Amino acid sequence: MENSSLIHEQYADSKNFAARVELNRRFGTNPYRWTSWVFNQIKFPEDARVLELGCGNALLWRSNLSRIPNHSHIILSDFSEGMLNDAKNVLNDSVDKFEFKIINADQIPYSDGLFDIVIANYMLYHIPDPDKALSEISRVLKTNGTFYAATFGLDYMKELTELVSHYDDNISFSLRPLARAFGLENGTELLEKYFKDVKMMKYYDNLEVTKAEPLVNYILSTKVNKIIKKSNKGDFIEYVINILKNRSKIEITKESYLFIAQKPKIIV
Repeated sequence: MENSSLIHEQYADSKNFAARVELNRRFGTNPYRWTSWVFNQIKFPEDARVLELGCGNALLWRSNLSRIPNHSHIILSDFSEGMLNDAKNVLNDSVDKFEFKIINADQIPYSDGLFDIVIANYMLYHIPDPDKALSEISRVLKTNGTFYAATFGLDYMKELTELVSHYDDNISFSLRPLARAFGLENGTELLEKYFKDVKMMKYYDNLEVTKAEPLVNYILSTKVNKIIKKSNKGDFIEYVINILKNRSKIEITKESYLFIAQKPKIIV
C-alpha cells in the first residue's frame, strides 16, 4: 500500500486523477460509461442523506446532475482540500446542490446512523487501515442503509506492469498492492464483518490504447513519476510510440467491481 505522504502528494489536487480519467474516457471499450452504470446501481430513498468519501473531482455527480433525486442531501468529502476545490469548480452552477467537507474515512465526524447511503469508489485501498474505515462507515449508516464501494482485482491493468518493466526493469509499477488492501479477492470478506447481504457487480471494460502520451501521463500520475522523469519522459513516450508502431494498439485489462452492502439491523 502507498504511504500516507505519497498519497497526499498524488491527490493534492485533481491533476493526477484527471490523467487517469482521460485515459479511460478516450480508450475504454464499453460504451456504457462507468459513471452512468454505477449511478444506476444506487437506490435513493426519499429525502436521502448521502455521503461520498473520496469524491475526487465529483466526476460521478457531474455526469449525472440531471438524475439526482430532488430533496437529496449530498455531502461530498475528500481528505484533500485541493480535490474539493476542484470538485466545486467542476460542478460550477450546480455547486449549491452539495455540501463539501474535508474528511478522513477512518474518522468520520458525524453521528451514528445519520446516512442512508455512503459511497467510497476506488479509495478504500489508500487508507492505512481499511477495516477501521469500514467500521466508521457502518457506524454512520442508518439501519438498512447501503454502502457502495468500487474497486478492482489483482489483474487490473497488469499489462502496464509488463510495459514499464520492459522499459526499465529497475522500475516497479503494479496496482496489486492496492487490490490486496481492498479489492475483488478480499472485498466480501472485509465487508461481511460490518454489513449484511454483500453482493458484487462486475463492470466489463478494457482499454485499447492507440496514442502514447495519454498512456504515459496515466503512468506518470503514480509514484513512478519521480523515477521516469529522471530518465526522461520523452524517452518513455518514444518507447511507447515504437510499441504502437508494431502493434497498432495496446490492450489493457480493466474490469471493475462494485460492492453493495447493507447495514444490518441490531437484534437486542
